[in-house]
Amino acid sequence: MDEKEICLDDAARQLFSQIEGLEEHKKGRSAAELMAESLAEEQKQHDVWRILLCEIVHHIADYFQRMDLDARQTEERQTFDQLSETLAKLSQLPRQAGRILVRYRGLSVGSDIPERLDYEIVFGNMVVDLDFVPTMIKRHGSLLSHLMGQLLDAFGGFSDRGINNLHLSLPKGDPDSLDRLRRSLHILCRFYRVHANQRDIVLGAGKENVVPMVTDEKGILSTNLTLVAGVNRLGAKTMRNLVAKVDAWMHKKEASNEGCEFTSVYNAIFGLPKISAQLIPPPVEINNMDWLMRGQSEKRFTREKAKVARIIASVEASPERAAKMIKSVYGDDYQKINSQHLEERLGLSSGLLQAIDSKAKGDDARQEVLTNLKQRLDTVRDDVFDNLYFSRSEDCGVSGRGCILGAVHRQLHKMVSFFKGRSATRKKMTSMVHGTIRFEEHDYDVLSQDFGIDMDEARQLVDVLKKCFNEKGRFLKSSFAAALPRFTRYEKKIFEFLWRHLKDVVAPEDRTVFLNALQLLTSRMNQPKRAFKILLEDFLKNPGDIQFSDAKALVLANLILHEYDKSLADIEITPEDILFNQRGLNAEVARYAAWRMDRDQEAFFDKVRTVHKALCEALEFGMTRKHRLSTKDLLGLEREVYIFLSMIETSVGGSVLRSAVTEYGSPESDLYFLKESDRLLPNLLQNLRIAIRGLANIGNMDNIPSLEAVKTREEVFQRLKKTKAHRDQSRLISEWVDEAVKIIKFRS
Repeated sequence: MDEKEICLDDAARQLFSQIEGLEEHKKGRSAAELMAESLAEEQKQHDVWRILLCEIVHHIADYFQRMDLDARQTEERQTFDQLSETLAKLSQLPRQAGRILVRYRGLSVGSDIPERLDYEIVFGNMVVDLDFVPTMIKRHGSLLSHLMGQLLDAFGGFSDRGINNLHLSLPKGDPDSLDRLRRSLHILCRFYRVHANQRDIVLGAGKENVVPMVTDEKGILSTNLTLVAGVNRLGAKTMRNLVAKVDAWMHKKEASNEGCEFTSVYNAIFGLPKISAQLIPPPVEINNMDWLMRGQSEKRFTREKAKVARIIASVEASPERAAKMIKSVYGDDYQKINSQHLEERLGLSSGLLQAIDSKAKGDDARQEVLTNLKQRLDTVRDDVFDNLYFSRSEDCGVSGRGCILGAVHRQLHKMVSFFKGRSATRKKMTSMVHGTIRFEEHDYDVLSQDFGIDMDEARQLVDVLKKCFNEKGRFLKSSFAAALPRFTRYEKKIFEFLWRHLKDVVAPEDRTVFLNALQLLTSRMNQPKRAFKILLEDFLKNPGDIQFSDAKALVLANLILHEYDKSLADIEITPEDILFNQRGLNAEVARYAAWRMDRDQEAFFDKVRTVHKALCEALEFGMTRKHRLSTKDLLGLEREVYIFLSMIETSVGGSVLRSAVTEYGSPESDLYFLKESDRLLPNLLQNLRIAIRGLANIGNMDNIPSLEAVKTREEVFQRLKKTKAHRDQSRLISEWVDEAVKIIKFRS
């Protein structure tokens, strides 16, 4: 689909107009600036969809704030028409998700954003929040200056009404689905105004326009059950009977050994085939706890998870605190939080555990909470635990300067104590590279728990690690190779420790050898997804900076992703022909990679920009000034980036490779005229070839003109250097393009 043909609102239309008006080649720009501008243009096109999401949320909030009972019909119709038109535009996004989720997050990094207004808009893998809006405004200037104010107003309206999440299914565009959406919005507007009086909602003349206010299984007025009544035109008695019947069924299931997998009567109604077949689900849902707890690919809840949800609903009346309590157990951002955030989450999860303790037969729910907390605390940075001071809920805390105090549930106290101890033990293991460190029994106990081994094995593991370094701290690859059988027993833990904690402390002259040794370990892993996740997180940790290990991170990631050939454990660069063997992809890792690339697309764009800027600097000066990385290193790093992005079809990969083909495919670009360019011309053309082959892998028919444009410049490429080897390589450009075009056409 050609995104530029889509009919958009004024702001988005102006954006596309600006994008289309940019010249294909900007004279006077450096190669680094050209790539940066090309990627910025790609980001601006992604921004169009984000703007539509913001406008949809703004229109919905407008309903809540402006459509009172006496609103003029013309004003209401105008607001709804704007909403439906914007939804129709969003539905034209390729591979669109079909639903929008607005949910409370309460973890903004922007100090000026009040916590109560910190919501995020989720559409598939696309996320927009108030932390990201300034980036969009910076890209587009005054055109989007209104966006922050609109979202703050919208989120403020949600907060005032106690909405911690709003789920909207995109209408299909037919009159019936649009009518249901409009009717649902009418019901919601009146629900929040007549809520206190518990009166029926009157939408117009006639019995079919009277909607009963419906209470849930706990006797509390329910937005979603009221919407079910309104959308399906059901009376109060019918709804009471339905709620009572489903509630009784849930209690019976919960009392049985089988348990109940639904979090509420509302979710059970649409989870039971016989009932759901007779009802139309409302297009809008408010405060459905499922949407705060559901994982990326999760279709059904376990009975334990559903039970935790029901307990949270029973003990926490505040929608904001309920959302935070859920995030304390099921949040996916623990690796980003600081000590203050962790203290708050431990307090919330402690409260939940205490509530579970007060209930009969709560063992399964308690284990569910503790298991999830342990998995998440395992990802928290060590320095966060170092700055955390706490006590058991039964004890009294003693104040101390600079301490973060908190009283936590006894089982959480034990868990957090372990992670604090692990941090101290890891520091010892890191320090032993450069000197003799004394390990105590406590350290071996921590390692045995962390690695799931006994104390003797823990001592042997420390001894084996010590032997990988001599008395001067130099890395011994032969000792590491000899220890591989032991390391592979603990692959989930040992790779993370070696990569995150040792790679930056080995002697500079040993860095390459050490990273190659980790590659050997990677080739023997049976469960590589965890290692892949660690590598990707490290690569994107600071998108504005480059680490020496970045290239190796992608070599390892490509090795894990493709399962190409375990004999490649000693390769320095990923073989190009890996691009033509898609059957070898690890499906599970590929799905995770695609999700992660789409979710963190801004970080990927920034990292690619950083790499290309550093490459151009090295081409001019021989190496980068900050990190002293050579031109060859950076050419190899960019090569690995292009191969990595060529493996899985994502919008990020398509955008970056399209920009790369445009930049590398222009022989007039000063990329080919910097001081080191002539000497490294074969390497530059190799990167062009990989970018072309990458588009062959994941591109579409829209990319063919860009590819054909490279082919027309073949003769100009030949004039860059007067050697036979260069002319022979240049003559292959047409073959690369023809092959890529043929593959794209065949796939399309």
